[in-house]
Order: sequence, then C-alpha cells, then structure tokens
Amino acid sequence: MLEALAEAGWEPVSFEPLAGDVSARRYGRLGLASGERRVVCSYPDDMKDVAERFLRAGDLLATVDVPTPRVDGYSLEHPVWILLEDLGPHTLFERWTRDGEASYPKASRRLVEARELIRRIQLLRPEEVRALGSPPLDRALLMAELDQTWVRFLEPRGLVSDARLAGEVRAVCAALCERLDSATPVPCHRDFMARNLMLRAPSTDSAGGTDELVLIDYQDLRLGPPCYDLASLLNDTLTLSVRERQEHLSAIREDAGLIRQYHAAAAQRTLKIVGTFAYFATVGSDRYLRLIPPALLRFLDALAALPEGRELAPRLRRAWA
Repeated sequence: MLEALAEAGWEPVSFEPLAGDVSARRYGRLGLASGERRVVCSYPDDMKDVAERFLRAGDLLATVDVPTPRVDGYSLEHPVWILLEDLGPHTLFERWTRDGEASYPKASRRLVEARELIRRIQLLRPEEVRALGSPPLDRALLMAELDQTWVRFLEPRGLVSDARLAGEVRAVCAALCERLDSATPVPCHRDFMARNLMLRAPSTDSAGGTDELVLIDYQDLRLGPPCYDLASLLNDTLTLSVRERQEHLSAIREDAGLIRQYHAAAAQRTLKIVGTFAYFATVGSDRYLRLIPPALLRFLDALAALPEGRELAPRLRRAWA
C-alpha cells in the first residue's frame, strides 16, 4: 500500500498503525515528505464496495453541510485505500473521558452541535440514501441484532435461563422492534456516537475561529427509526445523568410519540451493543467489556419508560443484579 501511495505522489516517510476494533479495514497515520500528515484507510480487495460506499456517503453528507474528513485521494483497485485529512488522535469521547466530569459544560455544547448534524442527515432524500445499498434498520434487522445479544451474552451468562422470564424478554424485544418499525424511516448514520465524532481545528487564516465537529465512520448510512441516531448519541458510552439526557431531549419532550420512539430506540440500541461488545471480546478486543454493565442499566431505564416494559424492567433489574 505504501508503494501505491508513493506512486500516486504522496511520498510517505513514516507510518504509524492506528488501533481499530474488529473490522478488516486498517488505519494508519502517514508522515509525508512535505511534512504534512494524513490518515490512510486500507481495505481488503473484497471490501471494495465498502470503500466506494464510504466515498458516496461522504458526497451525500456534503450536500446537507455535514462536515466529514476531507478525502485527498483514493484507489478502488488493488490495493484499495482512501487517504484522509488527519483530525488528530482523539475522538470527542476520548476528549470527554480525558477531561472528566468537569468537561460536561463544554461537551454539552458539542452535543447540541451533534443534534444539529442529526437534523441535517435527516434532510437527505431517502431514495438517495437507499441507493447506497445498506439495508434499512427495519424490524427484521433490529430483531436480528437483539438475537445476537441473546446468543452472545444473555444465554451464556444464564440471564434468560428461566423459561417464563425468557419468554417475556423475547416478547418485549419483539414489541420494541415493532414500535420502531411502525414509524416512517429517515436517513441515519447508524453509529452516531461520541466515538464517531472528532474536532477539526480552525484554519490558520481564520482569526478567532472555533473547532468544527466532524462526523466519521459513515459508510453505513441508511434508513432507520427517526430517533435512532439521537438515542445512540445520548446512550452509547457516555455517562450522562438523567438530567443531562433530559436537557438534550427538550426538543421532542412534548411529543409523546417521539419520546416513546426515543426510549424504544435507546432500549434496542443499548441491548444490541451488549452483544456487540461481547463479540468484540471473543475476537481479541476486550476493551469495551467494562461498558456492558452501564449499557444494561441504560437498557433497563429505557425499558421502564415504555408501556410494554414498565412492569418487566424492575423484575429484570432484580434478576440481573
């Protein structure tokens, strides 16, 4: 790949591998002969379609003014690679956790900006998002995600060994997915969270400029439930208090239907990521295991806010204590 980059005129003089999760994509930070830095993402040849979808999704997001990393070059032939601007080493999540609770007022402002990005994403034309090729987050896919959590986490840990309780959990999972599927789908990022947001420093020629929030990892752009990205943002990995979450739900608080959609999305999403984190650990990436207990707690909180889960949630809280 480095030879291919050199042939394309980029002259890399250093390469630093960057940590990833379990994707077959590989990231690295390049030092160029010019003294500039770039991030390169390389793909196996059989993931050429994913690289192409990333490029097309980025072009779509630009039409609604959603900032994404600048693409400086790419190859969709062997070896497949995309060269991106270097936004630095820290995601919004890493900045937040590094600074501790004292950073909330600053981070809260970023969450307001992130909510605006969600609003812009939903301005995309559904037919253009559908044409990218990612399957919609419909009832079948949402339920399949929960089935993975069942197989990878709930069953192995004996959390659904009681047949009656297992039946009730299955029924409430189906009800969550039915509720989410009942709403008209909208364009969504699918993994809209603080770990997929970064900051772009102001250009050197903009006096008094501020950092810009930039969205990354958007190749899975697709149609999904209207509150899915918001539920992901306010629940995935963040240690927000109830008050802090309510602050960011003010725009939909008076709409009972949207609030229930939000809680259903939060419940489905947080239970789904438990299975994702458990799977990551089986393939050698166990750094997210510590996030499973808080994710389960947020699942129970969201479930308790819904008519279909209000009675089951406290019993699960006791059974899973």
